[in-house]
Amino acid sequence: MRKVLKHYAARMRRDGASHAACSVLAALCASCLATDLAAAEPVFEMSASATNLVVTEQLVISFDLWLQGLDDKFEEQPPFLNQRPPHMNAPFLAPDWTSAPLQPANQDARQPFPDTGRQSRQEPAFTLNDYVSNDMFSSMGDPFGIMNDDFFGQSILGPKRRLFPFVTQRHAGNGSNIWHFTVSTMPYRAVSAGTVVLPPVSISIPLISAVRTVRDRFGRTVNVPALKEVQLVTKPLEIVVSAPPQEGRPQSFCGAICSNFSAKASLDTSVCTAGDPLVLTLDVSGPDDPSAVHPPVLAPFVTNGIFRLDDASVKTDTLSGARRFTWRVRAVKAGTMEFPSLPISFFNLTTRSYETVHTESIPIQVKAGAQAVLGSIDALDGEKKAMPMPDGIDFDPRGTAAQPFLPHLTLAMLLFILPPVLFMLARIAPPVHRRIAARNEAYRRTTAFARCRRALKSRNVSTRRDAIRRFFEVRYGINGATVTAADAERTMSPDFSADEISLVVSALAEMDRSEYSAKKTLVSLAVLLSCVLGAAVLQADATSNLDFTYRRAGVLATRATGETGFREAADAYEACLKSGAVNPVLLLNLGTCRLLAGEVYAATAAYSRAERLCGETPSTRRGILAATARRMQDPNVDLPLARVFFRPHFLYSTDARLLFAACVWSLAWLAALLPPGSARRFLMTCGAILFVAAALSTSVSLVEEHIAEGGIHEKV
Repeated sequence: MRKVLKHYAARMRRDGASHAACSVLAALCASCLATDLAAAEPVFEMSASATNLVVTEQLVISFDLWLQGLDDKFEEQPPFLNQRPPHMNAPFLAPDWTSAPLQPANQDARQPFPDTGRQSRQEPAFTLNDYVSNDMFSSMGDPFGIMNDDFFGQSILGPKRRLFPFVTQRHAGNGSNIWHFTVSTMPYRAVSAGTVVLPPVSISIPLISAVRTVRDRFGRTVNVPALKEVQLVTKPLEIVVSAPPQEGRPQSFCGAICSNFSAKASLDTSVCTAGDPLVLTLDVSGPDDPSAVHPPVLAPFVTNGIFRLDDASVKTDTLSGARRFTWRVRAVKAGTMEFPSLPISFFNLTTRSYETVHTESIPIQVKAGAQAVLGSIDALDGEKKAMPMPDGIDFDPRGTAAQPFLPHLTLAMLLFILPPVLFMLARIAPPVHRRIAARNEAYRRTTAFARCRRALKSRNVSTRRDAIRRFFEVRYGINGATVTAADAERTMSPDFSADEISLVVSALAEMDRSEYSAKKTLVSLAVLLSCVLGAAVLQADATSNLDFTYRRAGVLATRATGETGFREAADAYEACLKSGAVNPVLLLNLGTCRLLAGEVYAATAAYSRAERLCGETPSTRRGILAATARRMQDPNVDLPLARVFFRPHFLYSTDARLLFAACVWSLAWLAALLPPGSARRFLMTCGAILFVAAALSTSVSLVEEHIAEGGIHEKV
């Protein structure tokens, strides 16, 4: 009868029955056991809260000890002494015991039994394995006093074994006096499928068989117990751990095994533009072991022609009692719509079956954008769908522009050339300038009329007018533009002859009588206007053809359904490139089409060329990452370490790095003008290091661009 009741009690605990119902069955077991102990035989049993577990489920091991109590006036005292407590030998409770299917639920717990907070040292306790303590007062307060003969040797000298308290219950009545001692271990968690057989546990009890009254050496009456050593051994306990069944497992199963499960999905924004990357966040809570939860497969439930989810972009974070997963999602179409409800499945421990919960749908407004998401990518093979994907095709009209590779080349060259020249001029120019200026001034004054006379022989009216103006400014220091014929004769009479004066006066009079020839000017303007209109017509025709090719390439890319279609779009973009349209938008579109056409190296070259032109952007980074993943055949690959150690080389455009090198070069020459000292040495050393680094980085990019100018081709 007792075995039947115990079987039902264990089953009710495993099925999650109430504590009161389990307590009733335990009381019935105790009454039955009291009847079984009529012969006063001790009983020691080992049991588990559950013997058939599912992975991540927990269990507790319990030990029950039944002893016959003492008679007469000692019937309310336990049948053993705390001075000599029972010693239990449980191999699986040793700290070094290991088992693959079972692990302690709390890895930080150093004791196999929780601290029950003993209030009195009179409560019965036991020792376990080799756990020891230096508690020299653990036996004080024992009702039998110091009746043990070797009290001083066991209680004060040397360490005592650590005491673990029992939970005590006494069953008295109808002439019986049964003591029930029980203790439960800390929880264990099932971490993997398998079978665990817990070896038998033995307990050694110095049981009090009788108590006699004697007088000690001082004549006092003391109680001396008669001890009988009793050895009890339990049966081995078999525990079976199984994984959730494969049969009936839904595709959306996330690995969660629990009774209380919840899932919540959210997007990082409620308004976006078609083609923008969104972040989908899924929070899963409820499992006792969140580390066992893995990201579910959501692409079949999300990719429906409106949204596209990249399963390979998932990232996992462990929060307090929860698990967080994030994916990259793109909206394919514009409009006001709802992000679909996501099914998330888990294994319910209460019903022992799979159940599915659904997240709430998320309203989102998608605006029309200039970028087209390549929804046809989903039609490609599964290997490519698992790889990181580049951005979509951009319809930006700037894709037909001819952007110079080095727009500030002239400025950079001036910064390279002018600083050394300025440095030399700053050193030698001032004294030389002073002497040359003095000699030139004297020479100009003496040769001013000779130069004016030679210029007056010209037929160009403006040349003669400028010659006379410069003559009066250099020779006399007056404004020659306001000098009339009479003024010239009066000013020159003291220094020049009548013939020389008449030459200048007649020239001034002739210029006053000159008229502007309107006919010749009109003819010149007509010729110039015709040339400008012709060039504009030619340029408009070339631009029209380039725009048509660019738009045609975008249409081919958005309609492509396989590698052949993307290759045709890439050829159209390359035709635009050969026509002189070089810009980041065109190169990014070309790289995307080459990548989806299977030409990985050509795609990498296109993305790298766009990066050299405009520096690293999120689009170029995603494109290079997608090309690298396909080249390495690893969807989780990272970018090369060179992009980390030499980040400025990839972060900034070639033009920016060239301009930086030129600026550092100029500043180093300016530092050379400082007085000699430590400051000048420090600035020139730093400038030299930065210049060499920037110059090497720019040189590498220039060589790579020179190689790529002939065309971007697949590596053989």
